[in-house]
Amino acid sequence: MGLREEKKAEQRRAILNTAATLFRKRGYQETRVRDIVERLRISEVTFFNYFPTKDALIFAFAIENLDYSIASVKRELERHDRSVPDRIRSLMRQWAKSWDDDPEFQVLVAKQSRMMTDVKGLLRDRSLELYEQYERLFAEGQKRAEIRTDRKALDLAEMMEGIFILIAGNWASGWWGKRSQSLEERFMNAMDVFLEGCAAPAAAGSRAARRRL
Repeated sequence: MGLREEKKAEQRRAILNTAATLFRKRGYQETRVRDIVERLRISEVTFFNYFPTKDALIFAFAIENLDYSIASVKRELERHDRSVPDRIRSLMRQWAKSWDDDPEFQVLVAKQSRMMTDVKGLLRDRSLELYEQYERLFAEGQKRAEIRTDRKALDLAEMMEGIFILIAGNWASGWWGKRSQSLEERFMNAMDVFLEGCAAPAAAGSRAARRRL
């Protein structure tokens, strides 16, 4: 990356960081583009060179979250020293913890991005890529006789993502009242049940035998 590209990347990052700070402090609706540029001491023209609208900031945050998830799954795909269910648990735990650590901002990005029109299909493309990585992980588990083979790997990936979306949504909206459990605790409880259902018969029988001992 050349010096010019580095400076552009730094400016873009500065805009995103400043926007995130203001969104956390004031809320998305109450934060104006003018507030962001005044804090950064840049012109609105400069802002719009990087982001055509304020909504584009939300899309950028959402895409960053998806890119982080995709990279995390790819790292787990390179590891073969642990079972696939254990690698899935590790992934789910770190994502749930990231929500626990910054719940208001994560909820804001999730809610706002769902309300906006994905004109260029960027979020859809990244989401599909994430599903493909999940699919690869479940497929590996099937080859290793750790995951049942009577269901398509992609179907299992979709079910897992559905669980995360439902539980995260319930947790974020206060569905259960006071958050007596962290999102990580709630989600890992659900993952234990889900992965038990995903287990290959031999693997499930082995775990059942260990529990009886």
